[in-house]
Amino acid sequence: MKKKRTRLLSLLLCVSLILVSLPLSASAAQFSDVSSGAWYYEAVTSLADQGIISGTGENKFSPNSPITRGSFVTMLAKSVLTPGEVQQYQFQGSFKDVKTSHWANPYVNWAVETGVADGYEDNTFRPDKRVTRQEMAVMVRNFAQNTGRKFPSINNPVTFKDQGKIASWALEAVKLCQRADVINGDADTGKFRPTDNASRAEAASICYKFLANCKTDGYSIVQKRVKNVAVRSVSFNISDYTAGLVMAQDMVDGRESVTSLVNRTGATIAVNGAFFNMDDYTPLGTLISDGRILTLDNKYAPEKAALVVSPSGSISVESFKTLVTATLTDAEGQELSVVENVVFNRWPSSSTDATRILATRDWGTKLNFPTRDAVVVDSSGTITAIYQNASNVDIPQGGFVLCQRSRRQYEGNFFDSCKVGMTISVDQVYQDISGGELPFDPVISIGAGPRIVKDGKVYGGYSTYREEGFSDWVTSGNTVRVCVGVRKNGSLVIVEANTSVPKMAEIMVAFGCSDAVNLDGGGSTNIYVDGYWLYGPQSRLLNNMLYFR
Repeated sequence: MKKKRTRLLSLLLCVSLILVSLPLSASAAQFSDVSSGAWYYEAVTSLADQGIISGTGENKFSPNSPITRGSFVTMLAKSVLTPGEVQQYQFQGSFKDVKTSHWANPYVNWAVETGVADGYEDNTFRPDKRVTRQEMAVMVRNFAQNTGRKFPSINNPVTFKDQGKIASWALEAVKLCQRADVINGDADTGKFRPTDNASRAEAASICYKFLANCKTDGYSIVQKRVKNVAVRSVSFNISDYTAGLVMAQDMVDGRESVTSLVNRTGATIAVNGAFFNMDDYTPLGTLISDGRILTLDNKYAPEKAALVVSPSGSISVESFKTLVTATLTDAEGQELSVVENVVFNRWPSSSTDATRILATRDWGTKLNFPTRDAVVVDSSGTITAIYQNASNVDIPQGGFVLCQRSRRQYEGNFFDSCKVGMTISVDQVYQDISGGELPFDPVISIGAGPRIVKDGKVYGGYSTYREEGFSDWVTSGNTVRVCVGVRKNGSLVIVEANTSVPKMAEIMVAFGCSDAVNLDGGGSTNIYVDGYWLYGPQSRLLNNMLYFR
């Protein structure tokens, strides 16, 4: 008899523990133990209606029962994930106590992968351990960063009578939650009770108040699995921001830390931009800023894709090449000579390189290389000096130097015809892949690539990637990549994922992109959002950065 009673008590204890730990699945039922006058009534019923929580059986919510770590991260996960998205987190993670058979497995994997919660040093997560009030505050703080939600200042700051008992790792989170009226102390005692176990009612109230009080500010951060790949993303309406392209040290071949670039531009959102040569830090691809050509690279044009900002502020993905001509005119306005295929701000490839190079102050104050011919032109387009076989010619502010390192076999008479007082005008044409002109002159253009989405569908494959200059080994392997996409609703989305380019294309389509292009990635990957590093900051110095403010 005693053994039967012991077994019965053990069974009842197991059942009660299971009820405490059960996942909070969707239910909009009215709970018999949640009266309309209860302080947590609105929170519980609202979250239940949204499918974020449910009861513990027999039409009960058990508001005073403790809540576990697994149950609380489940609550947070269900506020942002669909059932289909939850399924992508069903795998054996790194914790030995969260097997695939554990009901909290996908929710724990989500929480750890997105930085909402951490495990313990012994490689456990302890999903069935009761969660404390200060632990909940930290998870909510992390969840806010995960989603881009801001903590408002609703309450005046307070010092709890047991302030000294709040762990140092939880102090900031408790402060933020208290000011935002997400979690408070006891009105009667003035204590926070940081190490007390939280009840299901408290957890529901905290989650409800967080979702109600903490809103996004002009952008949305999403961290989740898409196509079974973990992604980080930020999306926003282009019309709410002004876009800019900044060069490191304000020079074409400059190098600067990403934190410095973010700070001096005052960026709200920023992402690494075009590829660059790691040896001399010159960009790979054509870059345009404020309508000004910074550097010109037609090697893979017009197939080479670029992220482009138009004069109206709209953003699109375009494929084009940039054709630049310089025209020499005498004092009477007579056209004397024209040179084509002029490039901007680059090093001569060798001592016999006869490319016509136009150098502006974006290159520096001097050419820093020897020239066969160099013509100095001021801001009005007037020639002020002419040099032959000169080195380190000064570049005028607002003007340029048109030069060449060597002469070609059929040189023409352009440089020999130049005289001080004559004028040189520079014209550019942006020719698209069909041979026609772009309908506008880009205000900003970042030559990157490859293009991976067009007209809302996955675009191309390895053959088109090769046309843009990307070898199969570069695009086929899994590595950290960054893409920018224009969504069908007109908003912009920046996405980071560790995957291949073809899989990234599928991900961008899943994000609702009508067009998307790949940017630099790997060690250059940095995504900044309003004080929060969605990815980074990495130690590699950057050459250029796209920002919005």
